[in-house]
This record gives sequence, C-alpha cells and structure tokens, in this order.
Amino acid sequence: MTAIGFVKEGKYVGVRELRTNLAKVLKSRQAYFVTDHGKPVKAMISYEVLLELLEILEELKDKTLLREVALGREEYRKGGWVPVSRLKKQLS
Repeated sequence: MTAIGFVKEGKYVGVRELRTNLAKVLKSRQAYFVTDHGKPVKAMISYEVLLELLEILEELKDKTLLREVALGREEYRKGGWVPVSRLKKQLS
C-alpha cells in the first residue's frame, strides 16, 4: 500500500467500537482512523506502512535524489528515456 493509499483505504472506527474489536483491528493490515465523537483523533497503520513513510521522509531530505527524480520525470514526459548506465551510476 502506498502512503496515499493508506489514507484513502483507511476505515474510521469510533473509540467504543475499537475497544470491542481491538484484537481484530491489531491483526489487520488495514489502516484505521480512530474517532472520538466523530472527530479523527488517532491513526493506526501497520508497521510496514510506518517504515515506508519514514523512508519517504528520508528520501525527501536528499536534494540530489529529488533533482534526479525531477529530471527523470521531465525526460519521461518528453517521451525520452533514462539510460541504464546513468541509473546504475546513481545506485552505486
């Protein structure tokens, strides 16, 4: 699941319902948004999604990587391609 996907596919659950179904919620890979009086107060996501989000945040700090992504997107939009040699060089 992508970072955006966990929000779009998340289920809203009230505090009382969460208490009743806590074991089921904890075993699920589904994202849950806990509400109190109809207002979201907590987000419950799987550990894997948390790690993915943290990795994305780390990547956003890398200015060189962001420039490469922007360049790749521009080349792709123009119908171009990115040489494997350049990608391989970046991964080394």
